[in-house]
Amino acid sequence: MKSLENKNIIVTGGGRGIGEATCKLLAKEGANVVITCRTEEEGLTVEKEILDFGGSAKFISHDVTLEESWKNIIGVTLETFNRLDSVVNNAGSFISESITDCRLEDFQDVIRTSLNGSFLGLKYGTQAIRNHGEGGSIVMMSSILAKVGAMNLSALSAAHGGVNLLAKAGACELGPEKIRVNSIHPGLVDTYSETSFSDEEFIKNNIPFNRLATPEEVAETVRFLVSDESIFMTGAELTIDGGMIAQ
Repeated sequence: MKSLENKNIIVTGGGRGIGEATCKLLAKEGANVVITCRTEEEGLTVEKEILDFGGSAKFISHDVTLEESWKNIIGVTLETFNRLDSVVNNAGSFISESITDCRLEDFQDVIRTSLNGSFLGLKYGTQAIRNHGEGGSIVMMSSILAKVGAMNLSALSAAHGGVNLLAKAGACELGPEKIRVNSIHPGLVDTYSETSFSDEEFIKNNIPFNRLATPEEVAETVRFLVSDESIFMTGAELTIDGGMIAQ
């Protein structure tokens, strides 16, 4: 039996990378997947690929930083699938600059997308899950930067550290309602994009597995957290980094 049969799940940032891999895996496991992202072409492509293999998916254009956009996502999801079981707050932005070179507006842009977007997903996802009163799962995508510092990544570190503790606060507050909130902390992931990391010497010296994670490997952890297999897990931090921060 598919582990997510008839579950209705929103995945933000679902048009590429980890989000794309997550949407496809959840659909293969029987979920009705709501794909959200700002780039219509990417979202529609993922939707078509899922429909082509017999899965259930709907793309909705979405800016995770805007409350009205979240209200629309929730409304369309409930109108289409009648209920919401899970939200995967995966959308984020990235900037690599030193503290002195980083402009305040760039810092705030990362915070708005990664942290504020996750807060809004937690807020509005919780309200929708409460409608049926049977509990659900909210997954917060953070990174190992919530656990260790790194040069030239102050904005992302601040955002992901906030996401980590936001998940824990949500877990404490929502536990009595059987709404689980957990965070995922990938290390370096090979997303086959312009931001992919390819320093082989660094990888060899810093990652015991001697390679990057794949988006599909991170997606497997998302699948676990939105399934009933993790029914007694909340407030947990799941690290997927090939041993990078174990050293």
